[in-house]
Amino acid sequence: MDLKKLNSLTKYPSILTYHQLGERGRLNDDLSESRGFKDSDDVFVYEKVDGENSRIILFKQADGGMDYLIGSREELLFAKGDRIGNPYGNIADFLKPLAESISETIFDHNDWALTVLYQESYGGKTKAAKNYTSAKIQGYRVFDVFSLRQEELDSLLSLSQEKIAQWREHGNQPFYNEEDKERFVQRFDLQAAPLLTRDKGSDFPQSLEETFAYLKRFEQTQVGIDSTGKSEGIIVRTPDRQQIRKIRFEDYERTLRK
Repeated sequence: MDLKKLNSLTKYPSILTYHQLGERGRLNDDLSESRGFKDSDDVFVYEKVDGENSRIILFKQADGGMDYLIGSREELLFAKGDRIGNPYGNIADFLKPLAESISETIFDHNDWALTVLYQESYGGKTKAAKNYTSAKIQGYRVFDVFSLRQEELDSLLSLSQEKIAQWREHGNQPFYNEEDKERFVQRFDLQAAPLLTRDKGSDFPQSLEETFAYLKRFEQTQVGIDSTGKSEGIIVRTPDRQQIRKIRFEDYERTLRK
């Protein structure tokens, strides 16, 4: 398998801020892409965990065996059997036991050829570790999953790396909806990013001031390991993930500072 193509295919896409980012990191009054949530939308509000974006890539080999890779947001860090070894952020060493456990049964009773788990690896020696741990303990929280069948995977890997990147950035990765993601998390007894609340799009704030007031409801992290500090913010999304935005304390504090 072409690892450069697989790396591109499985990178996590960028998430826009809820309000547009302007000069000097300050937010504008306008919403990103000039759209908020539809009145009828169900809006799921998750804590945004402050750590290192990471991924576990599980796939079937040509002989039917199981294989996996572990990566950061940008690069692959580890391949089963130590074929790749990169100690960055202690991500690979920390996630290897989880990857090994999931790989034992991940493709039982389904026709998937590849499944990718996205999680935030946090605590440890990450920048914001003090908000979660006083003993530098490391944790993870899964926030997205997608799968591909063999014909879909083969078709994508036959494309150029540039075309694969375009496919990814145009939002074509088939992420699980909220119900399927929850079922997957429960099946493997995974630690997930906490769902803080669920609102209707008609009730979700749109102005800078109202959004910041809404955000303040979730100021304390819900994923403290052995200490509890400030949350980075929230991720707000529709059940099918077609609308997803990040709302971070630092952006609104910087913008609304007197």
